[in-house]
Amino acid sequence: MPFCARAACSFVVAVSLAGCAKSGPTPDEQRAADEQRDRELQAEIARTMAPYQRAVESFLAATSAGDYTAAYGMLAPSYTNMVDQAAFVERIKTNKNFQKRVDVKILRTQTQAGTTHARCIFGELGLAEVDFSTAGGTQKISSIKLAGMQALPSAP
Repeated sequence: MPFCARAACSFVVAVSLAGCAKSGPTPDEQRAADEQRDRELQAEIARTMAPYQRAVESFLAATSAGDYTAAYGMLAPSYTNMVDQAAFVERIKTNKNFQKRVDVKILRTQTQAGTTHARCIFGELGLAEVDFSTAGGTQKISSIKLAGMQALPSAP
């Protein structure tokens, strides 16, 4: 095949392929799609973290208000089986970490065999780790660590 014929054939193939190529989204369309996907992802994360967020906030609200009976009721059986309510109340009253409410932000959770471990930030108290058990369909707190130290009163 002569060179001109090959060149013409190549040109026809290139034009045909160019005509078949689908153009992608415009940069504005792609940005809008990315932003929508990010909003949906953030909403899903918030929905997933909400039960843990509520459990911690409710516990801190109860302790900061001096409602230690309500706070004790938010604890998992694995904790309450080892620490009775009177011992909990006696020791939690003097724990300054629980005397005022702080903003809580759940950073991540990991669940295994019915226990969920949450890494959080407790406002000015800093990094916290909270373990939860699901009891009766609700999240119950089984331990709280602040800066690596157990913050809930331990068993006698």
